[in-house]
Amino acid sequence: MTSQRRIVALYALLTLASIVWIVPVVGAAAIAILPLDQSTKGWWRADPATATLDNFSRVWNGGLSGYAVNSLVIAILSVLITLAVGTLAAYAFARMSFRFKGFVQAMLLTTMIVPVQIILIPLIPWFRTLGLNTGSWQYLGIALVHTAFGAGWSIFMLSSFFEAIPNELIESAKIDGAGAFKAFSAIALPLALPGIVSFIIIDFVFVWNDLLMGLTLLDADHRPITVGLANLNAPQLNQDDLISAGSILAILPPLLLFALLNRYYVKGLFAGAVKG
Repeated sequence: MTSQRRIVALYALLTLASIVWIVPVVGAAAIAILPLDQSTKGWWRADPATATLDNFSRVWNGGLSGYAVNSLVIAILSVLITLAVGTLAAYAFARMSFRFKGFVQAMLLTTMIVPVQIILIPLIPWFRTLGLNTGSWQYLGIALVHTAFGAGWSIFMLSSFFEAIPNELIESAKIDGAGAFKAFSAIALPLALPGIVSFIIIDFVFVWNDLLMGLTLLDADHRPITVGLANLNAPQLNQDDLISAGSILAILPPLLLFALLNRYYVKGLFAGAVKG
């Protein structure tokens, strides 16, 4: 009986947490499809017959589309570079021995605890010196910054997956004539796919949600969607309808990515939970 009460209490708590989370989302969605004069009276009082999709087209054609393209370029480029660096480094730390291995790994992991605010201002002169503050080079510049912050997390997350691969598989590949990189690409990467996909989702969401680095390091033509949404929230303008519509549009790419890769993500979480 006690066990049943605990289960009921747990489900009740989870249900309450779900309601607390979903009410703001429902409110934002309702404001996004209502005319401003309706939503200001309280979206729960509005007439459903007045619902419209005009707010989405207005905010998208009003400039948010350009910010969304910038975010996609930044997020995809950042994830690809971080993944390329992180998988190679994680495999090396998990399967190889070399001098100062522990020290280097510890230094890389410290990037997970360094606040981004500390290095932003010192980064600006480096951007200018390297020519990463002009034109499309800004995409590469901020992608490298995201890689610097995401590499430690990728190594920490993926090392356990590479460590769990049986040595016999790697040795068999080497006996068959495969080199170190061939064993890595043909054996290790496919077996670590759940962990890799989990990292892709987490890193994509982190980069997509970035505001501070995009606002500080990029010019007006290359800033991400988070900056575009912040610009809509001007004190002298009442644009709750456009802000809500833009917010709904902004969360669609991460949600779509999660929906497409969900089964791998769940496998990655459970695999990571049982590995030493």
